[in-house]
Amino acid sequence: MLYDDRYHMHLGYYENGFDLEAVAFKRQSQEIWDIFFDFEHYGLNNAVQEAESNGFGIKIMSIEIEELDYNYGAKKFEQWLSNQRII
Repeated sequence: MLYDDRYHMHLGYYENGFDLEAVAFKRQSQEIWDIFFDFEHYGLNNAVQEAESNGFGIKIMSIEIEELDYNYGAKKFEQWLSNQRII
């Protein structure tokens, strides 16, 4: 997958004693952002099987949107963390 070097965003969850962060990358020529989370960095087991990875972690989800807003992305990340029972 090719990503647009001009667009990436750090999404965080910093409540209830947690300090977790994911990184979102915008795909080239597509209105899709892929979100990566580094399980190993946080000492967590990889909950995503056979997923794409890069230097920022394992791809945990994609969001179809032209311009990703931090609050929207952070909320989606929080929902994912909750669904995975990490938080």
